[in-house]
Amino acid sequence: MTRQRDDATEAQVRAANPAGSAWLAANAGSGKTRVLTDRVARLLLQGVDPQQILCLTYTKAAATEMQNRLFQRLGAWAMQSSDTLVNALAELGEDQVFDEIALRHARTLFARAIEVPGGLKIQTIHSFCASLLRRFPLEAGVNPLFEEMEQRAAQLLQAQIVDDMIEGEDTDVVQALMLHFTGAEFDRFLQEIVANQDVLSQPKQWADIAKGHGLDPDFDNSKLEDIAFDGRESDLIAMLLPAMELSGVNDQKIAKNLKLVSEFSAKTLTELQKILLTQDFQPRKKCPSKKVQDAHPEACADLQDFMHRLASAKEAQNALLSARRTYDLYRFAEPFLARYARAKAIRGWLDFDDLIFRTRSLLKDEKVASWVLYRLDGGISHLLVDEAQDTSPAQWDVVRLLTQEFTSGLGAHDDKQRTLFVVGDKKQSIYSFQGADPDEFDRMEREFGDKLRAVELPFSSQSLEYSFRSSDAILRLVDLTFDGQDAAGFVPDQKHRAFHSDKPGRVDLWPVIEKSAGTDERHWTDPIDFVPSTHHTVMLARQVADQIAGLLDQKSPALVPEKENSHYVMRPVRADDILILVQRRSGLFHEIIRACKQRDLPIAGADRLRVGAELAVRDLLALLSFLAT
Repeated sequence: MTRQRDDATEAQVRAANPAGSAWLAANAGSGKTRVLTDRVARLLLQGVDPQQILCLTYTKAAATEMQNRLFQRLGAWAMQSSDTLVNALAELGEDQVFDEIALRHARTLFARAIEVPGGLKIQTIHSFCASLLRRFPLEAGVNPLFEEMEQRAAQLLQAQIVDDMIEGEDTDVVQALMLHFTGAEFDRFLQEIVANQDVLSQPKQWADIAKGHGLDPDFDNSKLEDIAFDGRESDLIAMLLPAMELSGVNDQKIAKNLKLVSEFSAKTLTELQKILLTQDFQPRKKCPSKKVQDAHPEACADLQDFMHRLASAKEAQNALLSARRTYDLYRFAEPFLARYARAKAIRGWLDFDDLIFRTRSLLKDEKVASWVLYRLDGGISHLLVDEAQDTSPAQWDVVRLLTQEFTSGLGAHDDKQRTLFVVGDKKQSIYSFQGADPDEFDRMEREFGDKLRAVELPFSSQSLEYSFRSSDAILRLVDLTFDGQDAAGFVPDQKHRAFHSDKPGRVDLWPVIEKSAGTDERHWTDPIDFVPSTHHTVMLARQVADQIAGLLDQKSPALVPEKENSHYVMRPVRADDILILVQRRSGLFHEIIRACKQRDLPIAGADRLRVGAELAVRDLLALLSFLAT
């Protein structure tokens, strides 16, 4: 007998149905972890071998949470009476009539799950790749005793390699790269090179790079000068400068800047464009003023022509600069990546990118790929992917290779059930983290959907819209704020819905505190990192602390859930009812803590400390440095 369920639960049950492959877009707080565990439990109920189920999550914490929930459920089944177990299975979505044999099978699932060699395969994708490489090190071409590199060790090794390059035979490529470096964090820059090693490790010639930028291979500064200059610019500017210096304020400012230009060549092209062109690199319409134009019409016409040539040279200038940067990047990346790979091989290390790339190469090798997949305990029949919006293209390649038998060859037509279940939400994507591209979520949905439908296998696109965490007032504000932002995942047909529609909620928007002008109130005896009281972060932090103090002093009523049941009770608000969320742990984060402590408000304080940045630690380091010298 089919049970009557609310819309939110029905959507979860439908998504957890393992009868076919599914692509699930799940809003925050909609219960996707429950759906994942429910789907695994229902696969086990159907008699699927636990070894043939692979669930890839994004963090170790998520993998542990999912495994704990699954074991908790299976363990409860093992001890339940028949009536209670039937009800539990019905809540799961299994509405058929269970006989004693089926119930006995459900009770044995806990023992079967914990006795799986190596445990249930609920892992991060990096952990799965590491385990696969350890099983097939010779086929993958890795050290059988390799160690996984931590991020800090990778950063230190990369920095050491750059130092070695500077002191060795690759000094010129490092110096050429530094001419283009913008001052961003260099370790992040090196991480990006490693993450894109597939492309950057392949050497490229200047001719190919120039062609890719729409330039002839022999295009250089002299060709750029031919576009921008005709040789008369020096005389033209010299003739107009006296008149412009006697004209209006704008002419005088331009004349002053032009007098500082030492020559008219590619070296000063950017400087001239800043002086004579607008911010969008168009000729200034009122340069020089009408007074100067009336006095020197021909020279001003030539000046306008010069400005147009400066503007037309901008595109070629950008292309040449980009081509040179790309060329110098490739010149640097090739020896850097070679040294980095050699250093890791000597130490027997693999970083996170190596785990993905080596696994992809292993599964692409036609000589051993089929055998490797078969040796994975008879093959993977059911693959579940969590947090798919943060899966990088290389990681999607691994997923694609793991499921290639689902839709090709005999695997697409035999009686063995195979399913793919993908859960994600583009709105929650950590853009560019580990190479993640949220648009891949949609592209992969279309790709896998087309492949599965082509061999007449069931595939559905579903969504979980109901949130169990928040109130309707907050969720409606989110939808209104991001209305029309389809590219970010806020599509019109997938809104946020509050499961507890009667839960109270309120959103207050405070007036924006304008950024302070930066007036320095410090006394000469104050420390250099002293933040004045008029600084915008201090003012906002004080406003937050005042608001909290007001709520506590006035004993404002708070409607909170009771621990024993789902009912709400009204009581005065307490400090531990309040959670302060900030976008990042920046200056505002520390100022809020300081402001709350100044108001004697009980606050948990910083949950993460940079030990080396603490003032007491810095004082000790300064003392030790002094003593050491």
